[in-house]
Amino acid sequence: MNLSKLSRTDLVKLQSDISAEMEKRAEIDKEETRNRLAALASEAGYTVEDLFGSKPTRKRAPAKIKYRDPSNKANTWSGRGRMPRWMSALVAKGQKKEDFAL
Repeated sequence: MNLSKLSRTDLVKLQSDISAEMEKRAEIDKEETRNRLAALASEAGYTVEDLFGSKPTRKRAPAKIKYRDPSNKANTWSGRGRMPRWMSALVAKGQKKEDFAL
């Protein structure tokens, strides 16, 4: 295939098609490798999890509430992430974040 004769549009499409095919083949290769490893482990009387362990699951405890809206007790915030709208609006009006601390 002579790439210099293709238009830019054709080259972009070809690049996209190649990327998609590469991802598809990588998944197929991973699955085949998983199956081969499982078969080898099974022949030896193990499971893949016995040999390699399972992925650790990290669980995070729910965040404690640190701030509460005095006018609406349902509006709370743990202090994690972006400041909620109700608090942003009140801070913009001149109140301080510490005014809502529990």
